[in-house]
Amino acid sequence: MANFGQKIIAAFAHDNAKFLFLSAASGWFLASAAQTFGIIANKKIDKEDKKFLIPQEIGDGAANIGLYALITAPLMRATEKLIDNGTIAFKNIKKDTPEFDRLKGGARVIASIAGAIVSSNILTPIVRNKLGTIAQRKALHQKVKTTQPQYDPYYQPLFQKNYGKIPLEMNSYITFTRSRGLKI
Repeated sequence: MANFGQKIIAAFAHDNAKFLFLSAASGWFLASAAQTFGIIANKKIDKEDKKFLIPQEIGDGAANIGLYALITAPLMRATEKLIDNGTIAFKNIKKDTPEFDRLKGGARVIASIAGAIVSSNILTPIVRNKLGTIAQRKALHQKVKTTQPQYDPYYQPLFQKNYGKIPLEMNSYITFTRSRGLKI
């Protein structure tokens, strides 16, 4: 296990931007996993709430990591290309020198931080709210279906109609009488 950790540290020792990128994504993954397992283990949260909260937390984590990767990785590549092409030029620093490589690495770190700020503070809340709204509507729709009163044949007579037997209610009775040309 120590060799694995040393290999990871050695791989990212000279690329701070990549280390920052992967450590931020790992941190968001671990935070989302901890939050999800906390919800699962919490006995004070009932099963109905867990059905909503667990997918919501998984979606939040996926949105955080996905948007961070979608924004930050291209931003880091674009910054590196702009410096390599000379679009962003710095006085007294020549290409193919250690100073140039440090400058390019620093610019990628700044791009990684900027990508993190834009994705996690601006885009993720927008996407999270949209996904939350969709999930909440779906959950409320399912809850409405399950909370409708069950038909009790002892207290509600059945009413025969073209598509099957339905409980006799005022709306169905009015519809039935109108379809038969009857008046109430």
